[in-house]
Amino acid sequence: MLEELEAAVAADPSDALRWLRLAELREQDGQPLPALLARFEAVTRAQLRGQWLDARSTPAPHLDAVVDAISQVRERRREIYLGCYDFLRQQHGTAALSRVDRAVSVHLREWDARPPDPRQKPRFLYFPDLPSLPYLDPRAQPWAPVLSAAFPAIRDEALGLLAHTQGFEDFVRLREGDRMENYLGGQQPSWEAYFFFRHGKRFDEHHAHCPATSNALESIELCQIPDHAPEICFSLLAPGTHIRPHYGVTNVRSVMHLPLLVPANCALNIVDVGEHLWREGELMMFDDTFQHEAWNRSPDPRLILLMDCWNPGLSAIERQATSVLIHTISLLHKAGRASGSARK
Repeated sequence: MLEELEAAVAADPSDALRWLRLAELREQDGQPLPALLARFEAVTRAQLRGQWLDARSTPAPHLDAVVDAISQVRERRREIYLGCYDFLRQQHGTAALSRVDRAVSVHLREWDARPPDPRQKPRFLYFPDLPSLPYLDPRAQPWAPVLSAAFPAIRDEALGLLAHTQGFEDFVRLREGDRMENYLGGQQPSWEAYFFFRHGKRFDEHHAHCPATSNALESIELCQIPDHAPEICFSLLAPGTHIRPHYGVTNVRSVMHLPLLVPANCALNIVDVGEHLWREGELMMFDDTFQHEAWNRSPDPRLILLMDCWNPGLSAIERQATSVLIHTISLLHKAGRASGSARK
């Protein structure tokens, strides 16, 4: 029965009740951690669809089991987070994942871990034991030469798009209550993007329109995190626009720029560190958990290829585990928000 249900869930993971039944069978089979992870899948999948938020949105025959599952998921977050990449621990051993385990402890505030540089302030996840450097050497990425070599072709495709301004959209997406002036300054500020990926979603039409850029991107290791990354675009900053100072979400990610069109008086500035003046064709990389801003003080547009990438200090195994961890934390947060909003 257990093997049959495992196969059914693998074939169609969308059924929350099936996950709940799987949790019961795993528990009976002496698999407490897999049982907890099945309850996590059941709760998050249901609540993200607006179900299991209260007694009214929960089938009466399953109410007790659902309440127990929600309680366990809330109380046992540590086991869920550590368990989500346990398959890697079994393959590679505990030592290979010790820094990821420490990042989980930091996220749960089990100990007060602060970056050694007080200017660094990640908003979401801090991974300890990585170098605390605002500007990073782009050559630390083994694929940097590939991107550099593709610069002429990438630039030609970007300038072709710029001539027609087709496919560009606002980079900043405002939420309820947001105001654009909180993000951009200038008399007529404009920050637009031609996305190849956003929040992990691939923009197939844009790849088709820019084959050289697409080929270069597909040939390198991208920062893959479900529903989060990669985020890669042609970033277009209009004359007179100031991107106001802000912090990034996590130091497991670095930001790479390939400057394509850079007039005078354009710069990226890491606050209390210093300015970087882009040079066309010259890669630059930085840690965006340091407060940073950018401006175009010229009368002409500035255009770069902007992409997030893994912090080069992470091992391949740590990158895999961190991807799963961030996705799991995000699912739990989303389900919690859905549950909270339904009770208002």
